[in-house]
Amino acid sequence: MLEEECHKYNTIVIKGVRIFDINVLAPLMVDPSLDLKVIHLVRDPRAVANSRIKSRHGLIRESLQVVRSRDPRIRRVPFIDPGHKLNKKDGSDYHAIGAMEVICSSMGKTLRTALNPPSWLKGNYMVVRYEDLVMDPIKTVRQVYGFVNLSVSPEIEKFSLNMTSGSGYSSKPFVVSARNATQAVSAWRTLLTFLQIKQVEEYCQVPMDLLGYQTVGSQEDVKDFSKSLLRKPML
Repeated sequence: MLEEECHKYNTIVIKGVRIFDINVLAPLMVDPSLDLKVIHLVRDPRAVANSRIKSRHGLIRESLQVVRSRDPRIRRVPFIDPGHKLNKKDGSDYHAIGAMEVICSSMGKTLRTALNPPSWLKGNYMVVRYEDLVMDPIKTVRQVYGFVNLSVSPEIEKFSLNMTSGSGYSSKPFVVSARNATQAVSAWRTLLTFLQIKQVEEYCQVPMDLLGYQTVGSQEDVKDFSKSLLRKPML
C-alpha cells in the first residue's frame, strides 16, 4: 500500500540517519532509474554533543553502538582531562561525548570525499548547515529546493519561517516544535562544560574546519554571545 502511494509522486525523499560511509550510496547514485541526490544536513558538533547528552537516557544504547563501531585500527584521540573516569554519575555523558569521535571521523571522511568528488557524487551532493537553515530559513530552503530542481511553495516558506521563530527552546528530547532560532543555535554554549567543549573540538577538528565552525580559546569566548562562531564553510 505504501509503495503504491509513493509511486504517485515524481520526487521521493528518504531520511537517512548517520550514514557512516557515503561510498555505500555509490551503486544507487549511478542507477539511472533513480536520479538520486544527497542533501547532507550537518550541525555544529558541540551542539550535537549537547543534544546527545540532553537525550542521553534515550540514546545510551545507540551511543554504545556507535562507540563500539569504531575501527580498532585507528588510534584513539586521548581525553583532554587525563583524570576523566567512567562512573555511574557521568557514564551516559561519557558515552554521549565518546560517540562524537566516531561520528566526526566519518563526517570528516564524507566531507573530504565531497571536496574532491568522484564522478558519481559530483553535482549530486549538497551540504546544508543547520545553523543556516534556522537563521535564514527561506533562503536556505530555496537553495535546497533549487538543488533538486523543485520550486518552493509559499506554504513551505511560511512553515519554515514559523518553525524557526518560536518563543523558546525545548528542553525535551525528540520533540518537534517551533523554536527560537538563536537559542537553538547557541544552547550548547550555556549547557556544556568547557572541558566537554574542548573534548568535542579535539574529536571534531577536521569537520569543524571544513564546515566553518570556529573553536573557542577560553570560557570567556564561549559566553560571549556577541561573538559569532560561524564562518564561511569550505563546501
